[in-house]
Amino acid sequence: MVSYDEAVVVRNAVKKYGSGKPIFDGLNMSVSQGSIYGLLGASGCGKTTLLSCIVGISSLDSGEIFALGGHPGSKASSVPGPKVGYMPQEISLVKEFTVIGALYYFGRINGVEDHVIDERHVFLAELLQLPPKNQLIKQMSGGQQRRVSFACAMIHEPELLILDEPTVGLDPVLRENIWDFLYDLTRHKGVTVIITTHYIEETKLADKIGLLRHGKMLAEMSPNKLLAKCRCDTLEEAFLRLSQKQNDSEEEKKRRQINASNEYLTELEEISHFSLDQNGNRTRRHSAYRYSTNPASPIPHNLHPVKHNNNNFNIKLRWRRFQALMIKNFIQFVRHPGGILFSLAFPILQVNIFFTAVGGDPQNLNIAVVNYEAGNCHSGKYLGRVDYSYEQRYCELTDISCRFLDGFHRTIAKNKFYSDINTAMDSVRHGETVGAMFIGKNFSMGLRERLKFWEGKEVNSGEIDLTLDMGNRQIGLYVEKSIYDKFLIIYQDIIEECNLTRRLMNVPLKFEDPIFGEENQSYTKFMAPGFLITVVFFLATAVSSSIILADRHEGVWNRSLVQGVTTSEILISHLLTQITLVVIQVTLTISFAFTLYLECHGSLATLSLLVFFMAICGMCYGFLVSVLCTSHTVANYITTGSFYPVILLCGCIWPIEGMPNFLQWISIIMPTTIPGQAARNIIDKGYEIGNPQVYQGFLVVTGWIIILVLLCFLGMRTNKS
Repeated sequence: MVSYDEAVVVRNAVKKYGSGKPIFDGLNMSVSQGSIYGLLGASGCGKTTLLSCIVGISSLDSGEIFALGGHPGSKASSVPGPKVGYMPQEISLVKEFTVIGALYYFGRINGVEDHVIDERHVFLAELLQLPPKNQLIKQMSGGQQRRVSFACAMIHEPELLILDEPTVGLDPVLRENIWDFLYDLTRHKGVTVIITTHYIEETKLADKIGLLRHGKMLAEMSPNKLLAKCRCDTLEEAFLRLSQKQNDSEEEKKRRQINASNEYLTELEEISHFSLDQNGNRTRRHSAYRYSTNPASPIPHNLHPVKHNNNNFNIKLRWRRFQALMIKNFIQFVRHPGGILFSLAFPILQVNIFFTAVGGDPQNLNIAVVNYEAGNCHSGKYLGRVDYSYEQRYCELTDISCRFLDGFHRTIAKNKFYSDINTAMDSVRHGETVGAMFIGKNFSMGLRERLKFWEGKEVNSGEIDLTLDMGNRQIGLYVEKSIYDKFLIIYQDIIEECNLTRRLMNVPLKFEDPIFGEENQSYTKFMAPGFLITVVFFLATAVSSSIILADRHEGVWNRSLVQGVTTSEILISHLLTQITLVVIQVTLTISFAFTLYLECHGSLATLSLLVFFMAICGMCYGFLVSVLCTSHTVANYITTGSFYPVILLCGCIWPIEGMPNFLQWISIIMPTTIPGQAARNIIDKGYEIGNPQVYQGFLVVTGWIIILVLLCFLGMRTNKS
């Protein structure tokens, strides 16, 4: 019986996406160790999918794959890991890398020392005509990028080299040099090469070629044997004849309902595989091929490579991987000037915009005035008179309306005088003024009678009729309160000038100094704690939600996984990188807020720690979005869509006590509500971390961090499976 030494074996592979036609339908394939296997097929026939299953990125619906000793991903197999080199069809490189940076990254995650990488770079640069080592990937042409990608697959000298269309777009001379190099690798170093290509004729140098079409392997044999069997002069002509034969048998296959591969005579040739002689040395042996009507023949038992040392759990290798991941993340960040500017300037911009735009008194308002008592008060120059007679204890008031209107333009709104009520009301309806005031002819006389009798027939004439535009409620309430306060002050001054006590105008309620906060605390200070919590949360979310998606779309994620990097290592490296950025953002936010605008009555260190925890929570939320989403568009929809529910329900804009009961429960379980209240207690009340109303905020945000991290790992594991 012939002794097999296969590097890769695929048996009865079935793979399909959704309910459509299977990509593979009982596919079989075998690749001898130390040989070149050319996988041919039209675009979309499943070549790339097959390679992704071999390297462990994808999984079969049914069937088996053995690569370097076992099923990909199992402990028995060296796939994924440093023993495999993978060049995907896409470039799959970090665009911010230089040539040498890309080689360092893939060398380090495979455990290669830097000085060895430098030595191999010299050789590969000459072989592949690589661009200058300090040139950025994003500044190269497509052909140059493919050559760098090819070099990255070979930098660690793997035992199994899987190349998906590596020669597309390359110069014919360079293409021939690459094939000569691959031939030399298999003959002198025992490397196994699986290569796909659009150029059928260039696979003449392959030891075996497989023709893949409609989910089946039409033939799997050496090029010379295939030409002889099909009686053709070119491989392209042989492929055409086999394709026509497959088409002719489609109807027969449907009637008989048997495996289409059984309709063909599959010639399995044992070509140029290694075996061991009596001295234990590797020798190349050639044996006659045999015919088989059952392509799904039993998988040989001795599928392991000659040397099989699994280093996936080696501590040094893991450190090299983690070092490479951290450097990659740092380079991706620093070589994005726009990202740096956004990350550092955005917190400063947000803080300054919030404290300067929110909570200030409205300005540049106009109010219509119809003053039947004194007109426009001589363009504001006349302020009326208060004459008090001590002998008669009598107070005479003249044109007091002018005193009331004085200074309106400085504190409330600019007076626009009208001669009649209808014109003034029209100005309000047309949006020219925010309200209209009507002052009667006997206004001062009515006030005098109020002071004299406190009731009587003239009391109504001492009133000002005010009609406001409440379509803009905030401005309407501001004008209403401002006019009331100003009238009260003017009236108290008049009472005092009339030798009466000001307390006559006071409401019989006395409010003492507040225990916490200020008596007339601005709306800005009410919103500030929730704003700080929310802005750092979503700032971290916005940055982190695109990171993993970017790695996936660039192809670096899958390519790193093929080399043995775990999803946990990738996530942890991103977490540590982003934590550094979060520390900077929190420092900037707290520094500007409390240096320029706020005063913290409690511990600023405790508040900073709470805000930092909140940023970590937002970062974890962004990672979860990035893990679960497949596109930046969907990720942006989720992050922006969740912003408004969070900020509206967290008690930042309006107290949660003003919400319906069911919304209050939703608000309480959100990650920003309780921490926001804790921040308010620290800022306004000076509570320390030992107070339940403070440490509850820490407990809530910590719980959310744990939940989000667990969901991230679960999501990555689910996506991988």
